[in-house]
Amino acid sequence: MGLRFATPLLLAAGFDRTGRLLAVAAALGVGGVETGSHRPSAQGQLPLLRIAALRHPGRGAVARPCHGLSLLVPRVEDAGAAACRGRLRAALAAWQASADYAVLNPGRSGASPAHCVDLLASLAEVRDRLPRVRRLALVAKLPAAWMERADAAVWARHLVEAGADGLLVSAEGAPQRAGERLAALADALGAEVCLISVGGIDSVRVAAARLAAGARLVQIHRALLATPERVLPLLAGIAALGRGGR
Repeated sequence: MGLRFATPLLLAAGFDRTGRLLAVAAALGVGGVETGSHRPSAQGQLPLLRIAALRHPGRGAVARPCHGLSLLVPRVEDAGAAACRGRLRAALAAWQASADYAVLNPGRSGASPAHCVDLLASLAEVRDRLPRVRRLALVAKLPAAWMERADAAVWARHLVEAGADGLLVSAEGAPQRAGERLAALADALGAEVCLISVGGIDSVRVAAARLAAGARLVQIHRALLATPERVLPLLAGIAALGRGGR
């Protein structure tokens, strides 16, 4: 995606809505933190990202991990397709300054693959006009239900053609076939697309299997709810799988 991650370990959205972990996550072996998911609204409130002080770390400070900005797709029934597109475009433009990549997250919106392709293409138009030193990468999340479809690889390709640099492939609720589905996507899309695996990653062994199947990065979610005695070795073990990965 044009980014350098110190390790292949990412923290999923939902645990750090305001960016507080960006100051300390690198010391725990985390290569990226996804903040949010942020809910674009008609009022356009800014998320409370507390990372301004991290732009100029002091001597001896650990460089912050990559910051992923998770944008939750509004429900079409609540906003309408055009308003949904407009809210996401405005949110990306307003909130992207501190982010390294942005994630289009369908969440529980009920959005179809076709609707998300349209939204991703619209966000790519905004991204390409941003006055940034480093190009903002775009990631599209593929919910677990989409991965059960026979045409999952087709829609994944459409998202890439619309402007996605990476795909966040969810195995939540069905981790048993995660490796098989990752391998199929990697074969269909080629090495230029960054695949990120999330869902059911609760051990170093599972993380290693996802990386071997074709994921470049792995994202942990519910495993963070365990005790510190279990979480800290898990973070360190996954980080050690690929330090310096891209």
